[in-house]
Amino acid sequence: MFYRIVKGILRPIFNVLYNVKIEGKENLPEQGPLIICANHTSAIDPIILGLSMPYKRIYSMAKAELFKNKLFAYILGKLWVFPVKRGEADIRSIKTSLKVLKDNQIMAIFPEGTRNKTGELMAEPGVAMIGLKARARILPVAIISSYKLFKRTIVRIGKPMELDKYYDQKLQNEDYQKISLDIMREINQMSKG
Repeated sequence: MFYRIVKGILRPIFNVLYNVKIEGKENLPEQGPLIICANHTSAIDPIILGLSMPYKRIYSMAKAELFKNKLFAYILGKLWVFPVKRGEADIRSIKTSLKVLKDNQIMAIFPEGTRNKTGELMAEPGVAMIGLKARARILPVAIISSYKLFKRTIVRIGKPMELDKYYDQKLQNEDYQKISLDIMREINQMSKG
């Protein structure tokens, strides 16, 4: 309920301020398990991504530092956001992600792990590892914006990516890294198209 209210309030504001146009709605799966993966260059990317998706509930990770303030942590929890400790294998956030996806829910992850200001190809291995362990599809989304007020922001939704060719393989961390980079490569390509 809280999520829908917040979304209902913020969507028209962001649509005006950032002139949001959504492309590729026909590519949206109706249900999970699904991981929405997007590029990340601005602090408002999570808001734009959440407001652009029609789903009633999207779980997502956010850096653990955001949860230090109790009120903010409470609000994030009501928006189905849970903490992740960056730069380490955070078993708790991995278990939460797997539970969400095994319950056929939808998650949003920024594979780069942090805001990418350089445009270089980067990705954390976690998104591939979580996607494979939960047997979830990956939905690539490119957010194309200058983040200047009233300038066009495009949210381009790609076709879902299946990871089934890797299901029966014994994978190492570097394999997960390569798959995550392939996901980001697809998103970067969509940004240009």
